[in-house]
Amino acid sequence: MLTALTRSQIETLVHGRIRAILQERSGEAQNFSGSDKLNATLGLTSLDLAFLVSDLEAELGVDPFAKLVSITSVRSVDDLVLAYQKAFFPETEPVEDASLAAASKRAELRRQRRPRR
Repeated sequence: MLTALTRSQIETLVHGRIRAILQERSGEAQNFSGSDKLNATLGLTSLDLAFLVSDLEAELGVDPFAKLVSITSVRSVDDLVLAYQKAFFPETEPVEDASLAAASKRAELRRQRRPRR
C-alpha cells in the first residue's frame, strides 16, 4: 500500500483513471469537474465503475468500500475522490450530497406519515 500520497495526488490519480475510461469510450479527451455525476453526467455504467474501482484498488493498494465507505454513497467524481482520501486520511469528513440528503429527508417524512399497523 502506498502511504506517502497527498490528498491532491489521490485526486489526480482518481481523475486520471476517470479520464482514461472516458477517453477509451469516446476516443477523445473529455473535461469534467468534481461535481459531475459518474453515471448521470459522465455516462459511466456500473461495469465502468467496477473497472474504475478495481484499477484504483490495484494502483493505490486500498479498497475504501470494504469497510469505510458505502459504494452506494458514491455518486460524483468528488465522492469517489473523498472515498479514497478517507482510506488514507481517516479524519476526512464526507461531503454530503445535497440531492442524497434531500431524498433521505423525503423518505423519513413518508415513513412518519404512514399509519402504524
